[in-house]
Amino acid sequence: MAPRLRPGSVMAEAASFRIAVVDDDPAIRRLVRLFLKRSGYETVEFATGEEARAQLGKIDWDLAILDRRLPDMDGVVLCQELKSNPEFKSRYVIMLTGEDEQEDKVRGLDLGADDYVTKPFQYPELLARIRAGKRIVDLQKELMETNKRLELLSITDGLTKLYNHRHFQDELARAFEESARYERPLSLAIVDLDFFKKINDTYGHAVGDEVLKAVSRMFQDSIRSTDLAARYGGEEFAMMMPETESEDAITFAEKIRTLVESASIQTQAGSIALTVSIGVATVPHSKIHSAKELIVSADKALYRAKRNGRNQVQADKRLEGVSRSSRPPAAAPTN
Repeated sequence: MAPRLRPGSVMAEAASFRIAVVDDDPAIRRLVRLFLKRSGYETVEFATGEEARAQLGKIDWDLAILDRRLPDMDGVVLCQELKSNPEFKSRYVIMLTGEDEQEDKVRGLDLGADDYVTKPFQYPELLARIRAGKRIVDLQKELMETNKRLELLSITDGLTKLYNHRHFQDELARAFEESARYERPLSLAIVDLDFFKKINDTYGHAVGDEVLKAVSRMFQDSIRSTDLAARYGGEEFAMMMPETESEDAITFAEKIRTLVESASIQTQAGSIALTVSIGVATVPHSKIHSAKELIVSADKALYRAKRNGRNQVQADKRLEGVSRSSRPPAAAPTN
């Protein structure tokens, strides 16, 4: 024998499901409210279409019960408006109609209604249709969440959980266009872990992965909400800083360099000391006309930082004389 459904479980299932009732008849609204409350559903009520139209965009709701004949508008028109709003496409709409309104039923379904209940209706039928609607809404919510997770996976580096190279390129291109359009500063920093290959060769890729994850957390914790950090490739990382002038970008890059240098990265092979080299470029710049050229400029600055001894920050040619450096780089573990 199948287990009986306990009332408590029905209440719990319905607790987070909100139903909007739009009907000008206060007796019907009261009856529906009492029945739905008994089944654990939360309701909001509207006596007119205009009232519903004004409020449904401001509150959370999952399913709407609309009277076909509202005093101020056609319920089908309101249904069409709701369903044409991208925000409400996944919401479920049940129309209430009279027995002789067959053509209106067809028209309503064509314009977005999900179901119809004929008046006078029996509550068990209405409740069954609401439950069917809830199943569909729940599936749509689950699908949306799955799509969000898949989208996040597609733009995220699996190891470090930072954004990946492709997403960074897309975001940088958009930010560059906005910077050029509004003549606002945009800075880019490319970070390279000094002698990272030696860590992999000496202690294995598992330890190398631990180091990559540790520095990624440092970067993510250091940036502003408007900035974007990404794993650019291998042991290279990139940071995009909108609304950031050259000097501020260099100061931030120096903060990152110092943070990494002073950190003691704990791994299965012991504590590892690490340094980074950073190249910085900023627009507006007379010789930079695209996101690609901004990357090239930051890359050249990074190359100079590595060529000049590593563990330092170098800027693009506009600020070629500006650099920060410290002690020679180290990557040896201490137990």
